[in-house]
Amino acid sequence: MTNSIAVLIVGINQWEQYTRHLIETIRAHEPCVEIVCIDNASDDPYPPNDCIFRTDERLSYAAAINYAVSKTKADWLLSLNNDVTCLGKFADIVNAQEPNTIYGQQIIEEDGHVWLGNWLALIPRDVWDYVGEFDPKFAMCGFEDADYCIRAAELGIPTKPIDLPFHHYWGATRWDLPEYSAVRERNIDYFEQKHGYRLGREMRVTHG
Repeated sequence: MTNSIAVLIVGINQWEQYTRHLIETIRAHEPCVEIVCIDNASDDPYPPNDCIFRTDERLSYAAAINYAVSKTKADWLLSLNNDVTCLGKFADIVNAQEPNTIYGQQIIEEDGHVWLGNWLALIPRDVWDYVGEFDPKFAMCGFEDADYCIRAAELGIPTKPIDLPFHHYWGATRWDLPEYSAVRERNIDYFEQKHGYRLGREMRVTHG
């Protein structure tokens, strides 16, 4: 059975630099896949389009993904950073995956815990409904992905690598943001308060 797929894209500015190109490359390779693009209160609004939803205020990345999910009923949720390009067909790969697993192109491990780098996250709708939303209290600089996957693991849902035809330009939307390092540390502190242990010191990263 072929399940429906929604690609969720969150962008802040960078319409011409990244977001438009990502949407165009997805449509070129998979014209039947649904696209939900969140214009996260960009300084210059994204152009009007049925697939673009603008927020009234700047949301955390986690909250913006949650907002995107609320706009679709698709069976598979493929969340992407906007500094990504699509290199080929991917729907058949997605539909071949087990529906009780979270998948990422970048897998991170530390102290027996496994999570994904949230530039690409593939989550079945049933898993999303079971685990719940991303925690919007994590600010712009990560660890919402660790929190999500660890919450899922506690419910018996693993995170595994996947190789999908997407290229990531690595940090073009993040590293230059004001106070990046300080916000990342606050996210780590919040994670520790929530789960009772600390991550982010000796991470091992692999790619699907």
